Amino acid sequence: MPVIKAVEFSDKEKAVIYTNAVKVLENYQTVINQMGEFVVNDIEKAKSSSEGFLELFVNRQVLLFNDLDPSHKLSEFYEAETYASNVLLWYPDGLSISLDLGNAKVSNIITHDETVYSLDIMVKKTMNGNYLNQTMNKNTEELTFRIAFGTGNKSVGNFRIVGIRNAASNMLIDYSKALQEVNAENFNNEDLAKIQAEVKNKLRDYANFLSLLGDPQETADDKEFYKTSFTGLFANTDIKLFNDIAPSPATKLISVSEYLANYVIDYPNGIRNLSVTADSTKFGNVMKNEDGSYYTYANAVKFFSGSYKGKEVFRENFPLIFKVSFNAAGKTFTDFKFNSIDISSQDFYESATGDGAENKPELVIKPVTRKGLWLMFTGGFGQTQINSADINSMASARTPYSWDVTPKYGLNAGVGATYNFTDNIGVRSGLEFNTFSSNYALFTDNLRNKDLSYDINNDPFYKIVDSDMDSLVKMSFLTFPFMVNYTSGKPGKLGFYGEAGVKVSIPLNTTYNASGNYETSGYYPEDGSIQTAPELGWFYKRENFNESDDVTLRGVNLGMYFSAGVNIPIGYYSNINIGPEVMIGLTDVMNHVNNYRDIFDNIYEHQPTKINNFGIRISFAYKL
Repeated sequence: MPVIKAVEFSDKEKAVIYTNAVKVLENYQTVINQMGEFVVNDIEKAKSSSEGFLELFVNRQVLLFNDLDPSHKLSEFYEAETYASNVLLWYPDGLSISLDLGNAKVSNIITHDETVYSLDIMVKKTMNGNYLNQTMNKNTEELTFRIAFGTGNKSVGNFRIVGIRNAASNMLIDYSKALQEVNAENFNNEDLAKIQAEVKNKLRDYANFLSLLGDPQETADDKEFYKTSFTGLFANTDIKLFNDIAPSPATKLISVSEYLANYVIDYPNGIRNLSVTADSTKFGNVMKNEDGSYYTYANAVKFFSGSYKGKEVFRENFPLIFKVSFNAAGKTFTDFKFNSIDISSQDFYESATGDGAENKPELVIKPVTRKGLWLMFTGGFGQTQINSADINSMASARTPYSWDVTPKYGLNAGVGATYNFTDNIGVRSGLEFNTFSSNYALFTDNLRNKDLSYDINNDPFYKIVDSDMDSLVKMSFLTFPFMVNYTSGKPGKLGFYGEAGVKVSIPLNTTYNASGNYETSGYYPEDGSIQTAPELGWFYKRENFNESDDVTLRGVNLGMYFSAGVNIPIGYYSNINIGPEVMIGLTDVMNHVNNYRDIFDNIYEHQPTKINNFGIRISFAYKL
């Protein structure tokens, strides 16, 4: 049998393993309850659910503790298929169960092979049903579920139940046969026939070479050839073999080299009989190694008889399990080698007393959780507004006119940290870079001010403005977000998120670029003339101009922020959020300005300029 030992996983890996194992138990509870519900009114649905129940196990022959019989007078274990049938037969009025998963305990994780692991989960199971319509079964019993899983491509999967026992029972279950079914690869019948034929040939070679080595009639030179040939059946000479040539071996597993040496020394007179039942071999599923090769298990009986150390006759039948590896390329299978030979289990469970009983799981289950610290990267793109109440108010000024304001696009990028207090609620802060922009266009055609003005000669006139110009304003900020967020569902599940809070922004840079044509002139009512001479003090003309400059902003800007969308998990410890976002400015980014002058130099009390953003956000978060 494969070597069984405890193995260490990181806390994150353990949480993923525990979460998947608990899912299996949740499905176990759900499917039995479905069977117990459907059996009353729809037996076909109940039978369909029973097939789903069997999918939770590595095979239909897995042994389950018989908790269906409330008095425990029948067999202690049933195969999974029989258990499922008995649920439908013995509880025609329905059955429901509940597992106390909140108080379940887990064992250490143990390895059984290169890619096969298992753990035990101890949980209380409560029954509620009328057994054979005669006895109410309301028993609560503590059960131990052994759940196996495989590894591959740096991830875990194939979580299946390989046995269920009563935690208080003195029966030790040998799960090795069921564990061989974990991580099975799918080969068609034709390919399996080829693989099994090659394995049978190797078993025959194994028996033939040993028989020839033990034949006193063979020459020394020929025996050296047989030794070399026997050694070539194995991946290397350090491969461990069950010591089936010693009556009471001190060491049960020895290397190929030790096996050959002992075989020659301990049987100086040769052997009487040796055979392997290759033709009646039972095969396990084919599994894949991490290096891309494959392996399978073959169960065969070996008969051995010989005079141990030239004295007493040692005669025994050994049910052996051969682990055989090979390579595959399309429909071709090559390089068949033995990787181990061990004694196969006679029974699925055996009686154990005293210190032989299995230890109960004692560790608290810590499944995957969103609780804790996450590193988050955010980015966004959307339409921004630099909303000036000064400019907007000109439509109702003494001489009304209006700017054509067009929102432009801005972006934001940031890094921060989220701390989740629960699986669903957390807070976020960090550092962001945000940009905002808007375009302002002014088109006027001989727009005349309603108020009289006076030139340097104190002559009265009405100001006139002709404008065809654009001005693009850009602002950038360093922003500190303070957010509260909610994420629906369980870790690793698709859900939605919502986030709200305040953004505190410090201005970094503000620029504008103005271009076009702009001319001022004056209408003199005393003589009806229109003057444009600059020396009169106010008149000027700019054609096809293009200028840029910086504007200094001071203070701190506050904005309300909202975002909601879909939460897409990438595994259990990272996710992507995608959704719309809105930022509404609360404070005046031009609060250092007291007055506003319109295009006629009329003075007004300054009104706030606020920035808004409406866009799409994408963020990536990883749990530390």
